[in-house]
Amino acid sequence: VAALGVIAVAVALIMTLRRTTDELGEVLATLRTDIARTLERLEGQADAIDTELSRVDGLVESAERISARADTLSRVTYGAVARPVIRTAAVVKGTTRAARLLRRSPGDPVDEQAG
Repeated sequence: VAALGVIAVAVALIMTLRRTTDELGEVLATLRTDIARTLERLEGQADAIDTELSRVDGLVESAERISARADTLSRVTYGAVARPVIRTAAVVKGTTRAARLLRRSPGDPVDEQAG
């Protein structure tokens, strides 16, 4: 009787283990499917991010080229406009001083600020 009881308990445990193993197999199959879908989504997002990074790199390179061109244009503009304007101002100032000296009569005292 005791042996039959042990066998009955063992059979019940084996049946429970079998059901648990089957359920675990189903959970693993579901988990594999979910992981595969998640990996596909992640790969898609990684591709999208890679595409955006490439686009941003292109924009940064364009901005650097524009900045370099603006710097060059600034230097060229300064050389083409500022220097002649400064030279013209110097010539005008010198001409003004010369005109003052020429207009001065021989007996006038020398203007300290002009000379």
